Amino acid sequence: MNKEQFLNQLKRSLSGIPEEEKRDILYDYEEHFSSGMENGQEEEEIASALGSPRVLGKSYRIESLLDEKRGGHRAANVLRAVFASLSLGFFNVIITIPLFAGLFAGLISLWAGAVSLAVTGASVILAVILRPLLPAFITFGGLSIAFLIFAAIGISALGLLSLIGMWKLSQWFFMATGRYIKFNLRIIKRQEARG
Repeated sequence: MNKEQFLNQLKRSLSGIPEEEKRDILYDYEEHFSSGMENGQEEEEIASALGSPRVLGKSYRIESLLDEKRGGHRAANVLRAVFASLSLGFFNVIITIPLFAGLFAGLISLWAGAVSLAVTGASVILAVILRPLLPAFITFGGLSIAFLIFAAIGISALGLLSLIGMWKLSQWFFMATGRYIKFNLRIIKRQEARG
């Protein structure tokens, strides 16, 4: 592969990256070719030493998604980075995706539990308030109204605390996933450089 082919493939692989960043990356690789040719290397030799432009482009795209200056640990960016990293290796498809899917499903389940606690408590409080207006529809089966109010407040408080905890856990989960993807990219780049 010559310089022009390498740079064209790299440019196509950099889709989704801001134009200024894309120009900087392409300029850096043009410099690699220029300095290599000054040292007597052939274009094909330089391209081979640089690695696959497809893998390089995707890794830059993933790094751009996870860039902390642009909200790199937001859930949407991390999810995009996970799916972009799928094509970078067999290991990602076989090991990483099932693990990520299982952890993400667990996170969603915990969110559902926290929301249901908060909604249940609020519903009981609402039922106590509406009982005088709708006595035929709302019955408490002999339970004390004071007991129901305190139980509902307790369940609502537990739900709200769970929601706060889930917010923090979700932030940690997406930050840890972003770090893992960056770690995985470094390994893939090393393998590309060796291969």
